[in-house]
Amino acid sequence: MELIFEGQISAKALMESKQRKIETLIIQKDKRSRDIGYLKALASKNGIVIQTWSREEIDAYANSKSHGGILVKAHQRPQKPLPAQKLTGYLCMIDGVEDPYNLGSIARTLYASGCEALILKKRDWSTAEPTILKASAGAFERLPIYWIQNEEELVTYLKTIQIPLVIAHRDQAKSVYDYTFPKSFCLAIGGALRGLKATLIQNADQNLVLDYGREFRYALDTASVCSAISFEIVRQRRNHHEYQ
Repeated sequence: MELIFEGQISAKALMESKQRKIETLIIQKDKRSRDIGYLKALASKNGIVIQTWSREEIDAYANSKSHGGILVKAHQRPQKPLPAQKLTGYLCMIDGVEDPYNLGSIARTLYASGCEALILKKRDWSTAEPTILKASAGAFERLPIYWIQNEEELVTYLKTIQIPLVIAHRDQAKSVYDYTFPKSFCLAIGGALRGLKATLIQNADQNLVLDYGREFRYALDTASVCSAISFEIVRQRRNHHEYQ
């Protein structure tokens, strides 16, 4: 399936990451800048067709008016399975997210916080990929992503490579701020309404909960939980000089 991606940030992420087949770079005729020159050079280097269109032609073809005079025609990103080799570092499995803007926000957070891989359950995000990529500021393309059929597949993989499963789940939980994250682990976060599936809960090595600043009985949304925990991981890694 051929998709239309909009804007300089998405175009740069697509061509730098080389995660999918790219057909065409479309640039507005009167656009000149260092960034556009860089995109043209990348396209030429990788055998991508470069076309120049009028603003009116781009407006008619694009899904929005916020394209900045740059479009990219590219194929759907292949859904890679978990690799045979051992993954290490901070892995994150996200479940229960249906909105592409939320998934884009989560990908942006994970990439910025140093997450080594995002793990998602298989589903057809193809028509939403341009929205996800734009919402993530290109991070969705740069972040390694692996796709699983079900939770059992992830549990089996983690046991095989001997990496602990840590979950955001309130029952019998330890505060995120009292837990020391190991060098390699997988964090699983579910949706605010349905949470995580029983398979993950039953096989978790540690349940974690976020402390609130006041009495509040309702769960945070997935993107907020992901952000809070991810940057606690950043804080701990900095204290242990893992970014130095």
